Amino acid sequence: MNMFLLIIEVIISYALLLYTYKKYKENGIYMWIVISLILSCIMSSKTIEILNVDISLGIGLSTIIYIANNILIQKKGTEHTKKIIDLIVTFGFMFILMIFVSYNAKISLLNSYTSNMFDIILQTNFKYMIATVISLICGLYINNHFYYLLRKVKNKIIISNVTSALLSNLVDVIIYVILCSLVNISLYTVIMTFIIRYIIKVLICIIGTDVIYIANNFKEG
Repeated sequence: MNMFLLIIEVIISYALLLYTYKKYKENGIYMWIVISLILSCIMSSKTIEILNVDISLGIGLSTIIYIANNILIQKKGTEHTKKIIDLIVTFGFMFILMIFVSYNAKISLLNSYTSNMFDIILQTNFKYMIATVISLICGLYINNHFYYLLRKVKNKIIISNVTSALLSNLVDVIIYVILCSLVNISLYTVIMTFIIRYIIKVLICIIGTDVIYIANNFKEG
């Protein structure tokens, strides 16, 4: 059931990405990335069990940001992807900062139950939000370099996308797992979380190759 819901999340995300890009061009990509980043941070507060390992939600949205990024590299080069990293840094840390400020605000007695639940959720899952933003920034930095390099050498979308996905998501997942494992978690759980998360993210990126091909055929203007 959880895998089915993840597949639905990915399909809807790809469809909305193509829609916003076709309708609004580069601005649609930027808009989609900001919304997806915020949603993936919120969704990371909830975990699901896949193969007896807890995986945070939002993995589909955060991974497809790589595909959105690669669409712009394929169409425009790297000049626009610098804006993407700037957007993620700005809105990602602004979101985290606002959540942190909300957590430290004094609880209202009128609605103390809801406020306490908010604090409990945030206290437990704040690290997942931070890990999502930081790992994504580092992964995109690696992705931008390798995708553009391969595009200049081969100019084959499938080679650029798959190779950069293998490398960037490796960095992404390593950083994410390290940041989320700074507590007493067994080595087995850490290893399995890394393997399952990496496989899921790479598969989403590989499937996203078709999305890049479709977007690449959209007419400009």
